Amino acid sequence: MELPLQQHPTFGTVLGLIGTRIERIDLHGAAPTQIIRRFGLGFAPRGPVWVRENPDALRNSPIRVLNAEQPGQIYRQAGFRQIMTAAYVAELDLRGTPDTRQAKLHGKWRNAWRKSQRCKLKLHQTRFDPALHGWLLQADRDQQQAKRFRALPHSIIHAYAAISPRDVIVFTAKQKHDVIAAMLFLQHSPVVTYHLGCTGETGRVCNAHHALLLHAADHFAENGFTRLDLGTVDTENTPGLARFKIGSGATVRPLGGTWLRLPFA
Repeated sequence: MELPLQQHPTFGTVLGLIGTRIERIDLHGAAPTQIIRRFGLGFAPRGPVWVRENPDALRNSPIRVLNAEQPGQIYRQAGFRQIMTAAYVAELDLRGTPDTRQAKLHGKWRNAWRKSQRCKLKLHQTRFDPALHGWLLQADRDQQQAKRFRALPHSIIHAYAAISPRDVIVFTAKQKHDVIAAMLFLQHSPVVTYHLGCTGETGRVCNAHHALLLHAADHFAENGFTRLDLGTVDTENTPGLARFKIGSGATVRPLGGTWLRLPFA
């Protein structure tokens, strides 16, 4: 089954390793569901993932807050009340050939990718190594500070690499001998999730991230992955990033919103 990163068992083990209290529960009609215990409440991130909706199973579960993976009426039927509207995610279908993926590129995105080829970039992928890729994490910290946003802690990357070293992959773009852009992905078969990336002025001029993303998609497809999760799409706060994700040919899909069940519901 294709599970989002937040509901994959490997990610649950990673969270437990860094001190988060994780429980896995069985809900009839859904994949085994991971919940995080916070302040005595059970929170299901990007879950449950339903095969067949079952309001009674959800109502009788220890879940009190959920960020739903799928839209539906089941949450209200199970006694939940919506407290946040649905976010949208961009998902790149990895089934098919490289030509199939290139045919889905939007015009401006395709032109940017072709421009990247004229820069004669050297693209490379390798497992994440804390000793070799500290510069990437520092670049991420710098851009978080410069752009005033916060992301998941880097301890997640280190823990993921510790328990599943084959599944943290770094793609780099070099011009001559200089790294000008990089992207880091977390594999959770059969899905892979984009986690972070960085670039500089030369990387932007060469559209290095366009080259890296298409190269990564081809690599993951060749290795049997079926979907690349590019994360949320926010056209208001990060319009440039949203255009990049959408232009790659990704499908934009709504999640189910955030829901709360009161004790008496």
